[in-house]
Amino acid sequence: MQGRPADLRARLRNGFFLSAMMGVTDGAFCAQRGAGCAMLQLGAYLAEPTATAQDMGRDASSFLPADPEAWAASLARECQAARQGNAAALCLNLAALQLEWALQAGAAYAQAGGDLLELNVHGGYGRYLRQGKLRAMVEPAHRPELYRWVEALAGLNIPLIVKFHGQSDRADLLPVLDKMAELAPFGVHLNVRAAGTHEPDLNLTRTARARFPGLLLVSGYVRSAADAAALFDAGADMVGIAAPTIDDAGYIGQIAAAYAAG
Repeated sequence: MQGRPADLRARLRNGFFLSAMMGVTDGAFCAQRGAGCAMLQLGAYLAEPTATAQDMGRDASSFLPADPEAWAASLARECQAARQGNAAALCLNLAALQLEWALQAGAAYAQAGGDLLELNVHGGYGRYLRQGKLRAMVEPAHRPELYRWVEALAGLNIPLIVKFHGQSDRADLLPVLDKMAELAPFGVHLNVRAAGTHEPDLNLTRTARARFPGLLLVSGYVRSAADAAALFDAGADMVGIAAPTIDDAGYIGQIAAAYAAG
């Protein structure tokens, strides 16, 4: 997908997307689930060229190649695979241990023809959490690094989305959302699944909408057109679905069609 950010925003708004799942959403998986999607997320992929086989463990398939010079070609293959039979925008969900690697990977993805880059400040990947990355980046001790990363990645020639986990302590999350409004990335993606209820957290969606004026993406426990409608009504610009698509390739298409039918 080409064009100015304003054009891209208009094409994405009020749309559905396949939300990234580490070790699952590669190009082939995305291609099979494009029906009803305005956007497909690849990854999560990890940019860490110094990682050893022991570091990678069972998650080796989620690491980009050891040689950064191979990143663009590898990501181009994933983009090509994901675009088979659909015209959805492609977004790379990316995590890294160093900003330098994140910038290299983001630039490689732009070179590979990707449409959007998502910085993962969401996940529970243990090695990265222990080093202050992913979900830990919203904590006060790590926020200066988070803000530096967002500013740097926003300077790449590709629109930036920042993904947060909605079950982070609100005392940590809400000030960070206020800072995102100041830094103005293209979008913020918030996992709004409510712990214990297995429903989307509409109040968190409303709170995020009031704090962040850019493109607001939400995902988590969306299981019906009614769930999606409630999230759109609460201020979401895009609604994402993840786990149900593993067993049902047409899941998003069915919900999108039911939502469109009213």
